[in-house]
Amino acid sequence: MKKQRVVVIGVGYIGMVHIGELRKLPNVELVGVVDKNQDLAKSIAERYGVVHYPDSESVLRDPAVDVIHNCTPNREHYPLNKAALLAGKEVLTEKPLALTAKESEELVRLAKEQKTRCAINFCYRYYPVVQEAKVRVAKGELGVIYNVLGHYLQDWLLYDTDYSWRLEPDLAGSSNILADLGSHWCDLAEFITGLKITEIFADFRTTLPFRKKPKDGTVLTFSKAETAGFEEVPISLEDYGSLLLRFENGARGTFTTSELAAGRKCDIEIEVYGSNASLAWRHERSSELWLGHRDKANELFFESPLLQNEKTRRFARLPSGHPMGYHDAIYNLFADFYSYLESKDNQNSTEFAFPDFEAGHREMLILEAALASKEKGTWVAVGS
Repeated sequence: MKKQRVVVIGVGYIGMVHIGELRKLPNVELVGVVDKNQDLAKSIAERYGVVHYPDSESVLRDPAVDVIHNCTPNREHYPLNKAALLAGKEVLTEKPLALTAKESEELVRLAKEQKTRCAINFCYRYYPVVQEAKVRVAKGELGVIYNVLGHYLQDWLLYDTDYSWRLEPDLAGSSNILADLGSHWCDLAEFITGLKITEIFADFRTTLPFRKKPKDGTVLTFSKAETAGFEEVPISLEDYGSLLLRFENGARGTFTTSELAAGRKCDIEIEVYGSNASLAWRHERSSELWLGHRDKANELFFESPLLQNEKTRRFARLPSGHPMGYHDAIYNLFADFYSYLESKDNQNSTEFAFPDFEAGHREMLILEAALASKEKGTWVAVGS
């Protein structure tokens, strides 16, 4: 079996998650890491016995590298993804795919021209019962979809001493929370329902317009600042957002997100209501799928390699009653992607449904419509 030789670029919080899951895959060999923090990159390379590349350019020049995982800040997603495609590398990137829809559209075109299959880490799709939810909707169990409701709440930016590069437009782009949490939820909504979001009415707020930035450097995501000195800096990007949504079949929806929700660490909820039945999934109880009925008792379905639909049971990798989690969802996505690359090498026609660059482009179109709606105070159509 040919192993795909992989380099992770960016070894902060999410980069280390990538490394952990890549090392579990039998058809993958982690061969190197890159980070602008050279000391950090060297220590990670030594820990795992891999190459410390000085920069991304040296990775792209190396013919021994097959795939890059782009775990850099938002600003670097587009140029690095583009350079990797032109260098003939396969790419798995963090979201957002780029900073603008024009950039993401170019990446979709380049991937097709280069005959390269690429993926984006919309990992929440890959919880077993989320996959099950999609199949049930597609089979018509819910009937006509009427409403899609939900939220994504966190509390890691609650205090004015909480700080992240995601609050800096130069690094994050034109949005903080909608580009980050909002992109995950909107991808879930479209994935589960099979319906595209067509129009958006948006409201954003920067609740804390000033924050205390550590003087001795930025803080890693989800960590605390260990410093005695701060400087107060103005904040322009949003820490709260709400969307009214219209879907292509006429369904309506609402979505709210906040990073100031005390006690909520990673609270994702999505509810889908149809003419026959409904379903709901919540990340804090991620092994459960709630099924709602009008004329009989409601149900609670648990992930199971025995009870799930034959198309989804492969994602439930543990015996029934042993719940899977966040790392398992990422593993499922990675496994799908690398199984595809293996089948591609073998000229196998097997299809895999992992989120590709077109899914990343969809989220950029949704984000830009939301940003335009906020500025205009009107409904805005999502581009195509």
